[in-house]
Amino acid sequence: MLTYLARRLLWMLPILLGITLISFVVMHLAPGDVTSTEASFDPRMSSEARERLREAYDLDKPLLVQYGLWLERIVQLDFGKSFAPDATPVIDKIAQHLPITLLINVLAIALILAIAIPLGLLSAVKARSLFDYISTILVYIGFAIPSFWLALMLMIWLGVEQHWLPITGLTSLDHEQLSFWGRTSDLAEHLILPVLVSAIAGIAGFSRYIRANTLDVLCRDYITTARAKGLPESSVIYRHALRNALLPTITVLGLSIPGLIGGSVIVESLFSIPGMGKLFYDSVLMRDFPVVMGILVIGAALTLAGNLLADLAYAWADPRIRRGIGQ
Repeated sequence: MLTYLARRLLWMLPILLGITLISFVVMHLAPGDVTSTEASFDPRMSSEARERLREAYDLDKPLLVQYGLWLERIVQLDFGKSFAPDATPVIDKIAQHLPITLLINVLAIALILAIAIPLGLLSAVKARSLFDYISTILVYIGFAIPSFWLALMLMIWLGVEQHWLPITGLTSLDHEQLSFWGRTSDLAEHLILPVLVSAIAGIAGFSRYIRANTLDVLCRDYITTARAKGLPESSVIYRHALRNALLPTITVLGLSIPGLIGGSVIVESLFSIPGMGKLFYDSVLMRDFPVVMGILVIGAALTLAGNLLADLAYAWADPRIRRGIGQ
C-alpha cells in the first residue's frame, strides 16, 4: 500500500506541472495585462510608464522565461505578490479565502451523500414504482436547472420575499456582538443557500448513479444466493447490495471534486462570499496573474489530492484492489 501511495504521489508531479504550464500559457494568451488595467484607471499613465511596469512584472520577457521564473518561485513556495494596490502576498490571500471554499464544498459533499444514497437506493429497490417515477422526474429537473438561475430564484423567494434566509456574505453586521451559539447560527443561516445550490446537481447525478449500480448488483448471483439462504431483505440490501453498489461511487465522488471547486466561482460570486471562487473571478477581471496562477495551483493540488483519496478509499473498500496493489 505504501509503494502504491509513493508511486501515485510521484505520478502527481508531472500532472501538476502540465496543468500549471497549460494554465500559464492560457492566462497569458488572454488579451490585456495588468498594465492595461492600471492604465484604464489612470489615463495619465504614459507608454514609457507602462513599459517600466511591464519590466517590473517580468512581462517583457519571453513566455517560457516568465514560466521558468514563476516555477522557480513556486518550488520555493513563493507565490509572489498580488498586482492589486495592497500588494498582499498571494499565499496570504489564498490562506484567507481557502477555508471558506473548503467549508462550503465539504458541506455540499456531505449533503449530496446524505440525500443521494438513500434516494438512489430506494429508487432501485422500488424500481418502476410511483416513487421511482417521481424521483426520476425531480432528478432530471435538478439536472436541467442552471445553478445560477436556481440561486437567483432562491434568493428572491427565501431572501427578498419571505425574509427567511440571508442572501449575501457569510455573517451579519452584528455578528461579533452575538454569543457563540448566535454566531454559529448566523453562519449556518448564511451557508444554507450556497451549500444547497452547490449540492443540487450532485444530488441528481449521484442518486441516478447509485440507482443504476444498485439495480445491477441486485441482479447478481450472490444476491440471489443470499435471498435463497433466507436472509432478511434488509440484510440483503444494506449488507450485500449497498456496499458493492457504493464501490464505483467512491471513484466518481473523487472525480466530482473539480466540478465542485469550479462551481464555487459562480456560487461565491452570486452570494458575495469571500472564498477562492470569488477571489479567482475578481483576479481574472483585474488581470492579477500571480493570484490567478496561485489559485489554479492550489485548486489543481486539491483536485489531485481528492482523486488520490478516492483511489485509496476504493482500495480500502475492495479487497480485490488491495491484492492487486500488493502484487
